[in-house]
Amino acid sequence: MRKVLLLGVCLAAATGGISAAQAADTNVTSGLSLKISGWIGFLAGLSLSNTDDDSFDRDYDFASNARLQFDVKNVTDSGLEYGARIRMNNVDRRNDVTVDRTYVYLKGSFGIVTLGDAPYAIGDFGYVYAHDTLNGKLGFGAGWGDGLDGKFSLFGGSDTFYAFDPTYGIGGLNGKDTKVKYTSPGFSGFSFGIDFTPVAGGNIHAGNTGRNDLFNNNGTPLVSNDDVRYENIVTGGVQYTDTFDGSTVTLRGSAGTGNGVSGNHDYEAYSLGGQLVHASGFAASVNWVHFSSTFRADKAIDSITGDLSYASGPYVISLGYAYTTAEKNNGLESSFTDGEDLKTNHSASLSFLYNLAPGLGSFTELVYEKNEFRIGQDYESTALTTGVVLAF
Repeated sequence: MRKVLLLGVCLAAATGGISAAQAADTNVTSGLSLKISGWIGFLAGLSLSNTDDDSFDRDYDFASNARLQFDVKNVTDSGLEYGARIRMNNVDRRNDVTVDRTYVYLKGSFGIVTLGDAPYAIGDFGYVYAHDTLNGKLGFGAGWGDGLDGKFSLFGGSDTFYAFDPTYGIGGLNGKDTKVKYTSPGFSGFSFGIDFTPVAGGNIHAGNTGRNDLFNNNGTPLVSNDDVRYENIVTGGVQYTDTFDGSTVTLRGSAGTGNGVSGNHDYEAYSLGGQLVHASGFAASVNWVHFSSTFRADKAIDSITGDLSYASGPYVISLGYAYTTAEKNNGLESSFTDGEDLKTNHSASLSFLYNLAPGLGSFTELVYEKNEFRIGQDYESTALTTGVVLAF
């Protein structure tokens, strides 16, 4: 019964928005517009210290990556906006192409209805990171130069044992899962969002094979536990943001629930966070994410991330720290050591971003991480990365 009610609420919100959109005048004033954007980046990394140093023949290397995004949009006479996005991420020789965004949306005075593979509402309203806000203003838009939310694990850092939002890492959700999402318009600084996802996958793109995501013709599981983690996921969140004398304050909260499948535990997560971007150029944020239960274990895991950043002209400098603590027997293990049952995790980053020319940015980051386990060897690493990103 709970599943039916939750499904009804989410579908009613989405179809309500669609009905409002259909009632609008659809006389098109112009044709569809296509925008192509993305970035291409180069990275050089140096491992300064690592628990597994003895297993490496070389402590430095290069890497390249890219993103390609296609946005289609049109606006009717009445102001109804509709469009779609396809985003190809991890465009490189190793990964080939990862398609992590494919969705259609309708936007108007009723809000935004998103249908397809888009970020979860709990990710939209559960993510608070000042460095990322300032990073976006420089026009980087890349996973490199993104502090603790970036890809520093290429040269240092182990499994992701901290959470910026309740979908990140530990939670086991994936923006590639197919969903129906509604996001409200802003009113007096407030906005909210809610979504429904039938199946949430791990290593696969859940939502493309219909009911066969879970069952084959004999009624037995079609895929392994690593492939499908949850079903009937409902997430939502609320935000307040306003600007006072040139300074912007943002407060966010989110929650999500889902049923574990194929022997996995249920999903239950919450978050609270706040951010201040001061008119002087300083910005700070703090975000708390609490997992009551994840696919890994029915144990409490708490993650707190904080960031202090400063932006002036063409550069941004940031200092970030993430701390995670977990109850005993949480099932979090290290793929880099024999460590089992995560006790605490410490991750820190120092980032410097600089715009060399329009569209051309450079970054340098120093990152540190330590995983502490109740059983087995801990993991510790320090790495330095630098590179350039061409955004278009």
